[in-house]
Amino acid sequence: MQLEIIMKRENKLLMRTEYIFKITHDGKGTPKREEVRDAIADKLGVDKELVVVKKIRTPFGVNEALVDAVLYWDKNHLLEVEPKYILKRNKIIS
Repeated sequence: MQLEIIMKRENKLLMRTEYIFKITHDGKGTPKREEVRDAIADKLGVDKELVVVKKIRTPFGVNEALVDAVLYWDKNHLLEVEPKYILKRNKIIS
């Protein structure tokens, strides 16, 4: 799986950095959200617990996916801002 940053934007009001990534996944299906979070954390050199994957979009018949993700500057703001269903999808809370 290859990961490329398409867009990066600082959101000082919500204390986070917002990203759009392009993932190339040759010969496999769309990667799981957990795998994408791990790859983003490794690429950015940050704690996985601060990364939230909002959406993974894969067009039909293409081995590429666009990922909307955010990197929070601290965990308290992450828990305050993100809805619970997003936190559950990312396995940050149970």
